Amino acid sequence: MNSWKSALRPALAATVLLTAITGVVYPVAVWGASVALFPEEASGSLVKLDGKVVGSSLLAQAAPDSGSFHPRPSAAGSGYAGESSSGSNAGPLNRAYVDSVVPARVAAYRAENGLALSQPVPATAVTASGSGLDPDIALDDALLQAGRVARVRRIDPKVLTEFVKSQARDEAWQSGSQRPVNVLSLNLALEERRVR
Repeated sequence: MNSWKSALRPALAATVLLTAITGVVYPVAVWGASVALFPEEASGSLVKLDGKVVGSSLLAQAAPDSGSFHPRPSAAGSGYAGESSSGSNAGPLNRAYVDSVVPARVAAYRAENGLALSQPVPATAVTASGSGLDPDIALDDALLQAGRVARVRRIDPKVLTEFVKSQARDEAWQSGSQRPVNVLSLNLALEERRVR
């Protein structure tokens, strides 16, 4: 009986100590270091407009009006719900997905952006990302949406096209029409600059 009690005390003490270190001390230290070294990223890469938080540059959000650029479709719950972030697990080899979901999204994308039936639609415009909350679209997707946005906002399409190209990031692994464009940043830049 004594051996059992003598073994239990150090086990409980080790459990409490390790819980305190790994559950409190370590997370607080990592959080403190991240706030000190990367303050913007540690707070969620929040984007502000006129001092008010309007989103995060790391997460997609719905842009329902036709005068804005739209993100990729979301597989995160009912819309762009961060708490439901996950992929649909439906890919190009899933016949039900390819035959039912994708054609409807392609048709809706073409109709919304006034594209001809012969106009190819970028895959990223009609498929959700792994998280369902990808904040970026490919440059070719943004350029196809530029005509609609230009019509709604009464902007010269050539001016808007050049503006969109200037917003694309240069990434070593993505070139040309696949360069990423952050949708929230693009929409906010469009609002702030009042492109004409």
